[in-house]
Amino acid sequence: MSFILLLIILGILSIGLTYVTAKVWQSSKSWIMSFFQYFIGLLFVVSGFVKAVDPLGTSYKMEEYFQEFQSLFEHTWFSFINPFWHLMENYALVSGIFMIILEMVLGIMLIIGFRPKLTSRLYLILVLFFTVLTGYTYLTGYVPQGTSFWHFSHWGEFHETNMKVTDCGCFGDFIKFSAWHTFLKDIYLLIPGIYFLIRSKDMHQFFNKYIRGLIVGGAVVIISIFNIANSSWNLPMIDFRPFKEGVNIKERMKLENQAASNVTEVAVKLKNRKTGNVVELPSAQYESNMNEYPDSIWSIKDRVYSEPTVPVTEISDLAIEDYEGNDLTDSLLSYNGYSLWIVSSKMKGEPEPYTYNVKDTIYQTDTVFVADTIFVNDSIPYTNKDSFYVTKVIKEINDVEQQGYNYIWDADYLKKFVKYINPLVEKAKKNGIKVVGIAPSTKEMVEDFIKDGGPDIPFYNADDITLKTIIRSNPGVVLLKNGTIIKKWHYKKVPDFETISANYIK
Repeated sequence: MSFILLLIILGILSIGLTYVTAKVWQSSKSWIMSFFQYFIGLLFVVSGFVKAVDPLGTSYKMEEYFQEFQSLFEHTWFSFINPFWHLMENYALVSGIFMIILEMVLGIMLIIGFRPKLTSRLYLILVLFFTVLTGYTYLTGYVPQGTSFWHFSHWGEFHETNMKVTDCGCFGDFIKFSAWHTFLKDIYLLIPGIYFLIRSKDMHQFFNKYIRGLIVGGAVVIISIFNIANSSWNLPMIDFRPFKEGVNIKERMKLENQAASNVTEVAVKLKNRKTGNVVELPSAQYESNMNEYPDSIWSIKDRVYSEPTVPVTEISDLAIEDYEGNDLTDSLLSYNGYSLWIVSSKMKGEPEPYTYNVKDTIYQTDTVFVADTIFVNDSIPYTNKDSFYVTKVIKEINDVEQQGYNYIWDADYLKKFVKYINPLVEKAKKNGIKVVGIAPSTKEMVEDFIKDGGPDIPFYNADDITLKTIIRSNPGVVLLKNGTIIKKWHYKKVPDFETISANYIK
């Protein structure tokens, strides 16, 4: 669904509800105010709901912002607040769920007219916060890589690849926005915010204040439980991401790659070196009239390409490698039969350095001359003293100190594997099912993890963001057949192998 279509649907619903409120219930003091209460209220409820079905997605976005804020204020006078951003990064899920609850409850408060002055102020504060956030996100597109945001004189032309956070996550994975459109949306939302603040007394109100309070309080409890259920107890109830059940990853990746390779250049953006004016010309027109745009006056600012016939998704970003850097993506997706992927987007262990000694042998080159003796009739008329050979001999052996790492694994993280994952892995292996682990990791890390209680299976390396997109559980279990996702499980909901075999392996 597009954002425009969503606005049309919400607009029609709001007009209908406004009419009923004014004519049937006779509770409206102002048609305009009632319309905005319904329209913005419904928009916030819908926006919050599509995030509430996947709170971890919102928490990952919050985590990105908190990390970026640490970089933003580093080496500035405001660096003293960085410990706060680091703390918030550790509580990204809590802050994400709080934002979702606030958004949905605020929408309900607008619809029923709960405490108009408080609701108006909360709405304006929240939208101002979103506007600053999305405005900053958009402006980072002008900041070249390696340049501080605060060095305004070093800003250049806008490039989306410069942006530190590419998507605000306003509607989760349900609807994607460009940074500019997101910023504009928040600017427009400020207009009813100012209107609410000025004319809060015109808000319609349903029921008495006690029932309104019960509705708001009940909404907080229900929405909180709903968020927790979709993040800590189970996978999201609705999967808006490309790695959903039933998708053949290999076929989809092939289609996306083919579509991306078939895009064509449709236009050229030219910048006048003297005036700075930018013109956009169809590629065919530019090529046939290149003499009119000499390089001494015009430079190519950008090239515009056609949209791929198949939208490019995160599936195209999937890359699984062994610890020697060999790409195993196609091999794993082409496996003929059932396979289980044990996916961990973050291996929760802290490296503890230790030192050890190794023998370092130093050699030196030694030249050995050999007399080349020539016999003639049992006599030695002469010898060739120039014959020699070169050999290496040990000069000395030293003890050299090296550094290695032992990992101290998070107890809860390791317990998840021991309690939920390992029993399934062992039975699956005994029944001939291919089982692999995929995590952002190193060979040394995995060896230490297996030694300390992790599953004894081959592990491979992959990007953490892609793994978070595949499954919202750390760890999580994915059952595939010939590259098709058959089923995904949260670690708390993973059944025993007998149940999986009976219901999904055929």
